[in-house]
Amino acid sequence: MNFKNILTVAAFVSAAVISQVASADGTTSSATVSSSATLVRPVTVTKDSDLAFGTIVLPSAGSGSVTLATNGTFTVTGTGAAGLASSTKTVGGFTVSGEGGMAITVTVPATFALSASGQPDLTVTTSNDMTGASTAQTLSNALGSAGVLAVKVGGSFPISSTTATAAYAGSFQVTAAYN
Repeated sequence: MNFKNILTVAAFVSAAVISQVASADGTTSSATVSSSATLVRPVTVTKDSDLAFGTIVLPSAGSGSVTLATNGTFTVTGTGAAGLASSTKTVGGFTVSGEGGMAITVTVPATFALSASGQPDLTVTTSNDMTGASTAQTLSNALGSAGVLAVKVGGSFPISSTTATAAYAGSFQVTAAYN
């Protein structure tokens, strides 16, 4: 063996001994960390139908109310007040889509205004058919599949014999987000 080969072997042996000594004396330690990520579809809210109360005849005296329940039941109260049968009445509807099985919060405003030019607003109090708290909704299906939640929105508002006659209109925004 020549001198050059002896130096090379000595260098490898020295490196191995130093490596073992560093590990043996406790100055080096390591741990393996796992990593993960769950990717899900974005949440979307799609309007299926508008909330329409139709045409209402005001009370001849006093006050009353107009109610469109989430199941489509329509009632008008007040002396002589009525909803015209020929007018269109529809429950508001929307669909939340996203990742199946995910918990979501759906926000429907408690009230919104119906307005007519130059007239006082009519305040509509909303109702919805969600079961449980709006913060505890769950999309259908399981993780890895598309999920949906269909929600109906109804509402009610007061009327009186002095409510201004006009075509009233308004809107409200429904939002949804993963919890």
